[in-house]
Amino acid sequence: MTNELVVARTFAATRELVFRAWSRAEHVKQWFSPEPYSVPEAEIELRVGGAFNVCMQSPQGQRHWSRGKFVEIVPNSRLVIDMHAVGDDNQPLFRAYTVVNFVDLPGGATRIEVTQTYTLIDASMAAAMIGGAKLGWSQTLDKLEQELGRIKTLPAGRSGSFGTFTV
Repeated sequence: MTNELVVARTFAATRELVFRAWSRAEHVKQWFSPEPYSVPEAEIELRVGGAFNVCMQSPQGQRHWSRGKFVEIVPNSRLVIDMHAVGDDNQPLFRAYTVVNFVDLPGGATRIEVTQTYTLIDASMAAAMIGGAKLGWSQTLDKLEQELGRIKTLPAGRSGSFGTFTV
């Protein structure tokens, strides 16, 4: 069974800043989960084939991992991530093929469009997770907006670089 979800949001931040929030573990840990979850661990290697692994933790301490890799990277424009939500035994529950497009808007704003295509692997465990994806993404993007506000207040020298391009 395959399902697709498209969510979009406009942020009062540059494309470079929004891309940075998606491509660094220190930022992903601040926002890549719905309420009331947190992200205690994230591994982000911004290169094709590089890791995109995120652990979401419930307030009760239950951990849910998404393990993936970057399939396509167009700096400040597009990310494609092939992720699998995995169960306690590290067995895949569902696949979330994720395409994120970053678009400049007037006044320095950025619109992102996230398209996730879900493929159920273990329907008994994954159906409820996928059913809550729309609300989950709304809450997650609310947290991304907060993180973008926080990033804007960081000293200018904290931008860094990745491989052959700078973000």
